[in-house]
Amino acid sequence: MFSWLQIFRLVAFGFALLGGILAVALGAHLASLTEKFFDNTLNFELLSIAVGAITLLTVPVMLVVDLLRTGAFTSVVLVELVWFSILWVLWVATGGLIADQTGEAFQTCDFPESPLLSQACNETRAIEAFAFLAFIALLAYTITLFVVAIVSHSRGVSIWMSSVKQHPSVVPSSTGASSAQIPMVQQPTGQYPGQQQAYSTVPTDSPKPQMPTPLYPNHQGVPGPIGSPAMSGVTYSSGATAGHHGDAGAAYPQV
Repeated sequence: MFSWLQIFRLVAFGFALLGGILAVALGAHLASLTEKFFDNTLNFELLSIAVGAITLLTVPVMLVVDLLRTGAFTSVVLVELVWFSILWVLWVATGGLIADQTGEAFQTCDFPESPLLSQACNETRAIEAFAFLAFIALLAYTITLFVVAIVSHSRGVSIWMSSVKQHPSVVPSSTGASSAQIPMVQQPTGQYPGQQQAYSTVPTDSPKPQMPTPLYPNHQGVPGPIGSPAMSGVTYSSGATAGHHGDAGAAYPQV
């Protein structure tokens, strides 16, 4: 499945090849006519033949090599940018030279008295039209490829020394991919979302509350703190002095 850039590339190459075929064929025929009747050839005829031949010799080779081998030198983005920039300059020069040399003579191709001259006029206009079509197609592809290379380079991927087949489109931005890789923090099992925050508000180094010391003796007969106000005037007597009112050895407080 071809990407949009590869399809655009094939369309541009198709227009260039069609222009090259017409330029070589029609330019050679016009050159033979002018050589036969005027013993001379015009500059636009020779230029159209040369540019068409260069296009036919280079563009198919680049296409075939790219199909047979990935990453070949002839398919590198930088090489394509340089070479197709040269080609579209040659094509616009061909179209401009034809318009300059035949603009006044071939304003209209209606020559009833000379069918051969009408044929030469039509062939000249055809070369001019397809020269400008090849120029527009190659210029559009060159600009598009340059923009794709600049955008990919700005996103951290350099495609200057790669082929269009290896990078058939603009490299996607890494912003969405990096945000999608952020792990989700899961709450512990059995804990509500605000519970951890509520526990974290309690300072860990706060002093622990102290239990008050009992002021009265406990049930085991352990006295309270000595010198406390509640214990002043309280004396203890053994069972021998207090009488036989309980177990021997038990102490009872007396106020």
